[in-house]
Amino acid sequence: MRRKTWIIAVAIVILGGALSGGFYWRWVNSPRYALQQAALALQARNMDKFFNYLDLKAIFNDFVESSSKDLEVPEGQQTDDWTKYSRRLGRKFAHLFLPKLFETFEIQIRGALEHYLLKLDNAQILAIAAAVTVAQINMQGDEATVTMTDPKSKEPLRFQMRRQSDHGIWRIVSVNYEDLKKFYKREFQP
Repeated sequence: MRRKTWIIAVAIVILGGALSGGFYWRWVNSPRYALQQAALALQARNMDKFFNYLDLKAIFNDFVESSSKDLEVPEGQQTDDWTKYSRRLGRKFAHLFLPKLFETFEIQIRGALEHYLLKLDNAQILAIAAAVTVAQINMQGDEATVTMTDPKSKEPLRFQMRRQSDHGIWRIVSVNYEDLKKFYKREFQP
């Protein structure tokens, strides 16, 4: 009788350990975990670790793509051929020139972002950590759409994350252009 009890107890412990290990593995490989690690790195002022969770080049390229849509003519508005041609030429120029510009100024772009982030006070960093904790995350394979809500303004900040095949970590690869414009106006314009 004692032997059966021990076998059942060992089986329960092994099953519990396997389940716990599986849940832990799933948690560590989730976008929310990556966001929380980024928030912790921000709180510790460890910018190198923080930037492991951002793909600045992908964010910049998406920004260029999204901002070029501002040049499109609204539906129903008539334009002449010259305007259409110049806007198309401007978009092509932006697609060719701006990625090269990013490569040239990547250090300065990162430096400016670091400068802004290092000026955040503890209350602002805690608000970011809280927003990460309650963020809506919709995963589809190696892609995730994240919606964080600013506790003060109640405005959303939407962005895309992608699991990096070489590292296995989730990184932010694009930020919603309209949300970024609102954030910029609120934070940097008087």
